[in-house]
Amino acid sequence: MRGPVYGMATAGIGVLMIGLLVAWGTAYGTWLDEIGPFIDDAGAAPEAPTIMLPGLVGLLAVALVVGGIVVAATTGPEREPRGR
Repeated sequence: MRGPVYGMATAGIGVLMIGLLVAWGTAYGTWLDEIGPFIDDAGAAPEAPTIMLPGLVGLLAVALVVGGIVVAATTGPEREPRGR
C-alpha cells in the first residue's frame, strides 16, 4: 500500500519543483525584458543569471514526476500470505 502513496508523493514533489521553476523563469524573463534597453551595440550587458542550475533542477523534477508515476502505477496493495 505504501508504494503508490510514496510514488504519488514523489510525483507531487516533482510537480511542485516544476511550478517553482516556472516562477523562477518568469522572474528571469522579466529581468531580461527590463535590462534589454541597457544593452549597448557591442552586446555588453550586466551579467545575466545562469540557467545551468535551474536546468538541472528541472531535469531532476521531470525524473521525479516520471519515476513517481511509474512506481505508483506498477505497485499494488501488499497482500498478506494466507495461513492454513
